[in-house]
Order: sequence, then structure tokens, then C-alpha cells
Amino acid sequence: MSVIAEYTLSNPILQETRRSVSGVTLEVEDEQPAPGTHPRLIVWAKGTEADLDQFFQELPDDPSITSFEVLSTLPERRLFRMSLSPAGERGLTYVDAITYGITFLDIEAGADKMNYRAQVPSRSALIDYRERCQERDLSFELRRLYRSDAETTAKYGLTARQRDALCCALERGYFDVPREVSTAELAEEFDISSQAFSALLRRGHEALLRNTIAEDNRT
Repeated sequence: MSVIAEYTLSNPILQETRRSVSGVTLEVEDEQPAPGTHPRLIVWAKGTEADLDQFFQELPDDPSITSFEVLSTLPERRLFRMSLSPAGERGLTYVDAITYGITFLDIEAGADKMNYRAQVPSRSALIDYRERCQERDLSFELRRLYRSDAETTAKYGLTARQRDALCCALERGYFDVPREVSTAELAEEFDISSQAFSALLRRGHEALLRNTIAEDNRT
């Protein structure tokens, strides 16, 4: 069984824009920390077309980013990639989470806070992670801590969407040599961009490795 933590962080990433356009919600698809360069995030922005237009008009002035590009535009949601500024990097806790064996399952952001759902190996790991967040001046609020025996999280730390993406890729021959289907074709079935589907697969692979091979190495 897995321990699932649901918590909120007061996070500087896009905080000004989020507060200015409160009708837009954000869902993080992928985090890409890179030594020696600005970390990047791939994010879905969801809201009415008017709110999204306003959000992207104000986004260039947000002090937490250095640049952004829109990857996909769909009705009432847009996928974009952004590079974080030093001010924004303070809110990137992905590396800290990995250090303590924590796997992010979902990250959503509203006007004031980011809401996280994560699989944690133990309460002590969560406490250590919380202390690192507080050292970054990120206010941490634990909303819920529970055990889950759901197959997708208990065994492999996968979200349902990650599991569906991996199973679809397997069944359609994505892992065959040569490949029977492209990332773009699979992405169409999930109504997302090719980049977003690749990120979904990558996060699913990471969860599988951390909860199978990496877990065996720790025992």
C-alpha cells in the first residue's frame, strides 16, 4: 500500500499572473530541471477563451519566468512550456522530492496556491521535504495523508492517465522495433499535443522505475 499526501504550497511560480487572472487554473504536465540552464515546466492552462487570452497577454511580464511558448491550443485550454527565472526556481521542489523518494502524481494551481498529490515512502520523508520547502520560504499545508490500495498507485506510483498512456502505447506497438505507431498518433487519441504525450510517457516510465527496479535496489 502507498502513502498518499495531498498538500498545498504558496508557490511563486506564475503567482502574479495566477492572481491577476483567477479564472484560469493550471495543471503541470512535466517538470524539466536542467543543471546549468533555466528549468522548464510544461503546463496546461484551462479556462474560458477570454480568461486564457488575458492570461497569455499578462504572462510575459510575470517575474517568475524568462520565456514561454504555446505548444497546443484546444477549446478552453492551452499547453505551454516556460523557462523559470531565479525567482521562479525557488518554487521548483521536484529535485527535493526525488531526494526523499517522493513522486508527484498531480500538481494543480489556482489563484493563490499550488495543490499537490504525491506518493511518499514514509512520514519522515514527508517531514524532511516539508522542511526543505519551508527553507525556500514556501508555506506548506498538509491537507490529507492516507493509504491507498488502488492498483495504479499502490504498486507502481502511476496516475490513471499515465497508466492509460503506457498501456495504449504498448498495445499500439509504440515499443516495438520498428515502432508501429508514432507519438503524434497516440497523442491524438488523448487529445493532447505530441510533446504532452511524450511527457506523460516519461513520467510514467519514471514512476515504474522508481517503484520496481529502484525499489529493489533499496531493499
